[in-house]
Amino acid sequence: MRPAALDLSGQGGEQDAWAGRKRFVDVGGLDLAYVEVAGSEPPLVLVHGFTDTSRSFSLLAPHLSARRLVMPDLRGHGASQAGRGFGIADFADDVAGLIRNLRLARPVVLGHSLGGMVAMQVAARHPELVGGLVVLAGALKADFAPDHPLVAGVAELRDPISPTDPFYD
Repeated sequence: MRPAALDLSGQGGEQDAWAGRKRFVDVGGLDLAYVEVAGSEPPLVLVHGFTDTSRSFSLLAPHLSARRLVMPDLRGHGASQAGRGFGIADFADDVAGLIRNLRLARPVVLGHSLGGMVAMQVAARHPELVGGLVVLAGALKADFAPDHPLVAGVAELRDPISPTDPFYD
C-alpha cells in the first residue's frame, strides 16, 4: 500500500471533470481559460509548461486546497484562444491580466518549465502584482540584463560546495 500522500485512488473523477471546471476571462480581447479552487489562504497562481494545460496541476491541487488556486491555460494551450503572439512577454502579460481581472491580492506565482520563464517575466514586468515567485525546472531567458534582480538572485543559489572552490586547492 502506498503512503496516503501518494494515494491517488479516487482522483480519476477529478481528472475527468477538469475540463468542465474551466472558466474564462477576457484579457486584452483574448478568452483565457482557467480553473480556480477556492481556499481561504493567500492566492497561488500556477503556470503550466510548454504544450501543457492547467490540468498538469490537477493532482497537486488537492494538496494545496487551503489556498486559493488559479491555474490558467496559457494562450494557444488547452481551452484558451491562441491570439497573435506567443512570446514569453505575451504569456506574462496574459497572466498579469488574469491577476488584475480576478483582483488577486499579490499572489505567489509558481511556474513549471516554460511556465517558470513566464512567471519570472510576470514578476519582472509587473512587480506590483506579484507577492512571491516559485520556479520549477525553469530557465532564465537571455533577455534579462546581467544586473537584473532576478539574475543577481540566481547567483546566490549556486552550490556552496563547488569543485572550483579554493578550499579544494
